[in-house]
Amino acid sequence: MSKNGSGSILDQTNTQELQHLITVSTGFIDAYIIDCYGKAAMLLPQNIVISALDSPTQVKSVEWHETKLPTFRVSDPNTTLGVALVIEGEVASERFALLCNEMPRSIRLRISEVIDEEQQSLDETILYLVRVGAQQFHIPNLVKIQKRLGLTS
Repeated sequence: MSKNGSGSILDQTNTQELQHLITVSTGFIDAYIIDCYGKAAMLLPQNIVISALDSPTQVKSVEWHETKLPTFRVSDPNTTLGVALVIEGEVASERFALLCNEMPRSIRLRISEVIDEEQQSLDETILYLVRVGAQQFHIPNLVKIQKRLGLTS
């Protein structure tokens, strides 16, 4: 893949696609609300979650279809059992498991209900902070999470 100073074109495309899923002004999005330890709940489009399985939350990898997937933990550090959400990547080698306290709640949102917050997070794994009604959520930066897990360069 060709690279430029800000990452591969594929990385930029993935980020643009996620941004498009969240910021389009018409239509609906089916999303998961994922409680995250120490930060606002995550709002994640359901179509990028390809599987959910019961899992210990204190593991570095999760086996899924005979493949060990690296994990990114958002669960409470005192929780030992939870759910691993398998997150789709552009290619199979970019998949990872998001370790959560429990199965996330499903929600159908009108995209116009998702309002960008002016304040932004210093956490590089957060792409945007948004508000739906009175509740604040964060949209994950999947590219940064993949990089942190060593899945992309």
